[in-house]
Amino acid sequence: MFVQLICKDRNEKEMNELYEVLAALCHREGIQIEDKGSHVEILACPQGKIVVTEEDGNMILSANTRHAGAGFHAFVVDLFKDIQEEVPLGEYELIDDLEYANDEDFHRLHHVYENELDYVKNLILTDSDFRKKNYLYDETYFLPIEDENKVMTSTGFMDRKEFMNKEIEDLMDDFYVWNDWDRDARFYRNAALTLLAKEGRGIYSKMNEETEKTANEIADYLEIAHEKDPDLKLPVKEYTELVDLLDRENKLKDALPMDREAIQYRTREVYHLFEDARVVAPGTAERSYDPSQQSVNLMAPYTNEGEWSWLIQASKQPAILPDAKDLMEEKPEIFKGKTIWMDTYEEDGIHNINAVIRQDEEYLYIHAITNNSKDVPYLQECIRLSGFAH
Repeated sequence: MFVQLICKDRNEKEMNELYEVLAALCHREGIQIEDKGSHVEILACPQGKIVVTEEDGNMILSANTRHAGAGFHAFVVDLFKDIQEEVPLGEYELIDDLEYANDEDFHRLHHVYENELDYVKNLILTDSDFRKKNYLYDETYFLPIEDENKVMTSTGFMDRKEFMNKEIEDLMDDFYVWNDWDRDARFYRNAALTLLAKEGRGIYSKMNEETEKTANEIADYLEIAHEKDPDLKLPVKEYTELVDLLDRENKLKDALPMDREAIQYRTREVYHLFEDARVVAPGTAERSYDPSQQSVNLMAPYTNEGEWSWLIQASKQPAILPDAKDLMEEKPEIFKGKTIWMDTYEEDGIHNINAVIRQDEEYLYIHAITNNSKDVPYLQECIRLSGFAH
């Protein structure tokens, strides 16, 4: 489920012409195009991204369409063909592993995604290792912590029995955003539910510029969905909480509420992914990476009126713990097959936790600090639950 367009042997002027055409096409379609410095990203929906790179005089446009759905796959193929029509001079190579570019049979394409979901459903029900992997999103820095009685979907938890008995056609909106040809009301609702599950941060929605932008996108999607189909059931409760936080006008006062709650995975503890390590912390934690320490830093979430109270730093390098060797000479605890050395102390009013986790032959080093002693037991428990993906 992959589409790629290679625009071959382009000089600088020709490259610029292609970028101008791309920008115009994105404006026509009402989708975002962003320059990331090393590459350009075209954001068609929360699970659908086209990445544009340059290599050896070629412009390469690539899209993984596995998570977004048949509608996104068809959209990408059509967009790539539009580029070739707008800039007919020059050599192109269009690669489509589902061959939609050849027959443009959307019914057949949709059936491919139904078969894929049927395969995934069987794995979720029968393979415990698969359930612990990222089968939800095209890319993510976190995974929800699994619940034995529930199934994780890209729009939130679903009761295992309900999941088992649901027909594939009825599960499509819980796994794919773009299931029809058009971006209809269901598309915008699915986009909002997916963003809520993946990036919803509840009361911390205005924590920083990025979280506030996402919150506004969710509200925008739901308002468009309601405008397109006033009878479509929507997550009215979550929308109302968001617009109140954002000081936006409530445009869904007459909307029908959904029968189930819209889950926001980040409003609870999750696995924050770092190489092959998994660090447990609230999903709302603010994340950064320190290249000098080769560590991931997770900072306590905060509202726009507050400030962070704790920090977890994790690395596979022992340098973040100057006393790692001394710490490992102490008696460790055994927790769920892991060997854990942990030391807690107070210095200048700051509570510090140093820990080393050994799982099989791998080591994870964690340093946590907090200005509140009440946070210490919680941070210790997060550390104990952390480890490696295997």
